[in-house]
Amino acid sequence: VCHGSSSPEYLASMSPDEARGREWTEAMQRLLIIPCGGSTVNSTGSVVQSGSAMSCRDAFCPEGASAEKKASCASDCEQHPFFCTATCADFGAASAACKSCRTECAAACECSLYCEPLIKDAANCVEQGGRWLPTLSQNFDNVWSAMLTLFEISSTEGWADVMHVACDGVEEYVEPIRDYNQWAFVPFFMVYMFFSAMFIINLSVGVIVDKFMDLKHAGAGDLMLTDAQRKWVASHRQLCNRNIFFDLTDLHKLPPLRRK
Repeated sequence: VCHGSSSPEYLASMSPDEARGREWTEAMQRLLIIPCGGSTVNSTGSVVQSGSAMSCRDAFCPEGASAEKKASCASDCEQHPFFCTATCADFGAASAACKSCRTECAAACECSLYCEPLIKDAANCVEQGGRWLPTLSQNFDNVWSAMLTLFEISSTEGWADVMHVACDGVEEYVEPIRDYNQWAFVPFFMVYMFFSAMFIINLSVGVIVDKFMDLKHAGAGDLMLTDAQRKWVASHRQLCNRNIFFDLTDLHKLPPLRRK
């Protein structure tokens, strides 16, 4: 937002189209802290939908999800590695607390475009007005991201930042603690950087350079030239090897018979 764009003078000078655009932008950027599905457990130990009217799913996905989507979300929440694992492990899968938690998980999944479920320190952070965002763009959330991160730090670019973040990590959705896992990750990163930067990368570059030089010598130095470029080089070599007793100047001005 530009400086002074919220002043009364600027707001009074806005056109109707600008006002509608400003309202639309603010509506798209707003952050609401509301339950995913509005499910909870009452005093009698039963699951009730007391907050469904103000839930994220009913507010942003009132049309509901398809039966296939609901079944997929329910199955994913039963096997989710983070959400409801502690609740269902402590109270059992048939308990009201576990059912309510999985209902909230499924509600967030059915409206995943607008709802972001958070737990533990992440939920407390957002409830207190903060934003739960990643520290770095690199991560080890899945196999491909981990492979990409290891490949990037093997070039020694930003590897220390990744090591520090890994050392401070506690668990999912929990605030980092300084040097929490330093004895586990510092030796790993030191050994990996030693072998990757000193051996693997240098060995790969050396093999590539040697192979290129072999191909260059085998191709008489014209490995990267096209056929037209090879003919041009050959013609100039022949021209330079001819014995010329008198310098030729302004050859293009001479008649065709005198050019031979």
